Amino acid sequence: MAGSYLYKLSFFFGVIIILIIIIFGYLFFEPFLTEKVETITVINKERWSGERGEYFIFTENEVFLNANDYYHNKHNADELYPEFKPGYTYKVKVVGLYIPFIPRFRNIVEILDSSPNKYYPME
Repeated sequence: MAGSYLYKLSFFFGVIIILIIIIFGYLFFEPFLTEKVETITVINKERWSGERGEYFIFTENEVFLNANDYYHNKHNADELYPEFKPGYTYKVKVVGLYIPFIPRFRNIVEILDSSPNKYYPME
């Protein structure tokens, strides 16, 4: 009886340890697995009121996050935020997965190129 209980307990902790390794492994390797270059047209931008260094960038098809993140090796969100202007088209490097029904936004890591868009009014 005690052997069965010990087996179940060790199996439970083994599964928990494996899940923790998978989650932290994904966080560590996410920049390498999901980095992508996107062309976006900014419609609007907003600050995250609760946190310093976290901003939302609204585009036609998706909402992006511009936030400092240790795992993405990004510490320049405050410098990138003023660069985004509504009506401009940007080529940006993003990291993360976009899942439509889960509030998980891709993080903009770097601006590669920008140009005004004639279809949107300028600021």
